[in-house]
Amino acid sequence: MIGKLTSIENGPQRNVKLVITAGELGSEISSPSGTFDPQSVDHYEVSGLHERDVGLVTLRFVLTDGRRVQFYSTESKFDMALLLDQLDGTIGERRREVSGDDASSYVVG
Repeated sequence: MIGKLTSIENGPQRNVKLVITAGELGSEISSPSGTFDPQSVDHYEVSGLHERDVGLVTLRFVLTDGRRVQFYSTESKFDMALLLDQLDGTIGERRREVSGDDASSYVVG
């Protein structure tokens, strides 16, 4: 399943359930499934955000133990930007590794 922004009128609303609190992170489309402690998230990997990229934008959490969790995928860069802003505001900023289909990448933060 792919996430989709359905409304921004009263804060971001999506077609999939996301839990983003200071004590818990969860996504109905995460792989592996389950909830995660925000303190266990070391940094993010974001793919598909480059200007020329077309298709999916994917957010992965890299946990402190080295595991990776595919947390959310969408076709909307705006949706992903809102999600990253929501995460920063709720659990604090994390380093972001941004990569594209052309194998270029850069680190933010």
